[in-house]
Amino acid sequence: MQANKLRALITCEVTPEFLASLKERNIQSELSGWGQNGKTLTDVELIAKAQDCEIVIVEIEELNRKVLDSLPNLKFVGVSRGTPVNVDLGFCEQQKIPVVRTPGRNADSVADYCLGMMLDLSRKLTSSSRHLSANGWLFDGKLPYLEFRGREIGNLTVGLYGFGQIGVRVAQRLSNGFGAKVYYFDPFVESSSYATKVNSLDELFEISDIVSLHAPVIAGTENSVDSRLLRKLGPDGILISSARAKLIVEEDLYQALKAKEIASAAIDVFWNEPIENTDRWLALSNVICTPHIAGASLDVVSNHCETILNGIDKWLSSNNTVKGPAQ
Repeated sequence: MQANKLRALITCEVTPEFLASLKERNIQSELSGWGQNGKTLTDVELIAKAQDCEIVIVEIEELNRKVLDSLPNLKFVGVSRGTPVNVDLGFCEQQKIPVVRTPGRNADSVADYCLGMMLDLSRKLTSSSRHLSANGWLFDGKLPYLEFRGREIGNLTVGLYGFGQIGVRVAQRLSNGFGAKVYYFDPFVESSSYATKVNSLDELFEISDIVSLHAPVIAGTENSVDSRLLRKLGPDGILISSARAKLIVEEDLYQALKAKEIASAAIDVFWNEPIENTDRWLALSNVICTPHIAGASLDVVSNHCETILNGIDKWLSSNNTVKGPAQ
């Protein structure tokens, strides 16, 4: 147990077990902000609440230079997100304040979502449900069995654009669980036991029945999925978009779906969020739209709590005196 009591301000969602673990370590915690009531603390409110704290753990609240420079006792920052864009990492590194982020906290959740959408679209499940609700049992006088026959995942080829923590988990599920052929394009990953690497995006879209996007938006990837690639995916092709919308040229995807140049798509991330219930994407019968919830499983909170607690333990093991660089 930590000898001297420490204070922590927590503005992200946490579990009761996490709070109990902090108490065992003699860390007194205060809960506030977005993770507790959906209201993001302002800079002034954050400074006031964290003024005497050695530990601050956030998800949405901004730890900018002004805030950080106003917290004289701050020694440890936790961020319950993979990329801590809301924290001034340069200032933290300068002040030798360790920053523990939580990459992969929602990797399994997003992987499950992608598998769910692949199954749904390849088997036309949502499509058949919409038809039943709107038009009844028969499809143009024919049995629905004839119209809504889909394809089995194990007989399909799935391409993954990007092969980080989420991409690997998708490949693992597809390969081990369904026996599907899985390929990936990622210049930073040489090999995998779950998927075969291809040398270009063109090749990936050419050989795949389904393409799932998992790349970050960096130089060279923004707007990289355009009409030319979508034509390679073809009229039976399925696209799963749960990473970053800006990987795709929006108008190219919309026109490809409208003209049935590809069969269908699942879209969880949009170019401008939130979208309205009158948005044009919602009118396309061959698209499943979800409100940015691919990573929204109940397990995500316990995952980021575990990572942050491990970071706190590592920091406490140095008796709070050695402040490691931001990580």
